[in-house]
Amino acid sequence: MATRAVYTFSGFPGLPECNYYLHHDGYPTGAALRFSAALRHSCEATSFLTSFLNTQHQAEPLASKEHAADVEYRYFVQLLLGNDPRLQVQCWRRLPEVSCWRSRCGPMALIAFIQRFFPCDQP
Repeated sequence: MATRAVYTFSGFPGLPECNYYLHHDGYPTGAALRFSAALRHSCEATSFLTSFLNTQHQAEPLASKEHAADVEYRYFVQLLLGNDPRLQVQCWRRLPEVSCWRSRCGPMALIAFIQRFFPCDQP
């Protein structure tokens, strides 16, 4: 059974907010594995979106996060710029019996998310 998710990225230099749909492994453990793979590709916060796309070849671009009506999870990854650029993530889940989104976690540091949902895989 597929667990679909939309990943929204914001704050990356020169890029507008963008959304990507992935058909499977959208639960938090699967997302943590995807995020960890992107960080292993490049640990630079400012290049995280590029790394994510380089490691998630099946990611489909969406014009809006609402364009994927069948998703169960949504992730919002934001680059916070400053002296020390860092990444934070928020997660929401939509339960089958309700149509509204419920906060699952965050906002929290991306590394903390990975440690929480897949502690044995460290970037």
